[in-house]
Amino acid sequence: ISLMRHHAATHIITGAARRVLGEHAWQAGAQKGVDRSRLDISHWLRLTQEQANDIEALANAVVMSNVAIKPIWMPREEAEKHYGFRLYQGGVVPGREIRVVKVGDWDVEACGGLYCKTTGEIGLIKIIHTERVQDGVERLVFSAGSSAIKLIQERDASLEKTAMLLNVPMEKIVTATESMVIELKEVRRNTDNLM
Repeated sequence: ISLMRHHAATHIITGAARRVLGEHAWQAGAQKGVDRSRLDISHWLRLTQEQANDIEALANAVVMSNVAIKPIWMPREEAEKHYGFRLYQGGVVPGREIRVVKVGDWDVEACGGLYCKTTGEIGLIKIIHTERVQDGVERLVFSAGSSAIKLIQERDASLEKTAMLLNVPMEKIVTATESMVIELKEVRRNTDNLM
């Protein structure tokens, strides 16, 4: 079921990226895994953290709205006439009859993968990080469902440990770290001056 969640999440994130970045955002590649997946999209600029957050929020809104995910077999010509070449985001699929997967009015793509019946079955979608893989292609690495929850719990545990080491409440980690970095730079500067 984890693979199905990640597969469906890929379609949802593709639709979210297109809405946040513009119609030029096209799937340039994808790899679906059990614990995490990646989606490469065409975009001429480096993704900002704000854009990644917007894509994640939009994707999770689609999950929470529990939209139906429906695979439909259609003659290729009819599918292309009705949906256009956006069908082939993940690459052209062979055959005269193609399997078209519709995520409500959110996304449509020709695909043979396994899917959940509704977006609500995916659970949480968490973008782990983004990176530039080549000119004009941005990669979004993400996790879905229980894998995403586990990831967030591990990050929370790291933050709690950091707060404990700094001897501050979690909400003051950034301020305490900034103060420590300033102090460290001052100590280094004084040490360099002594030599």
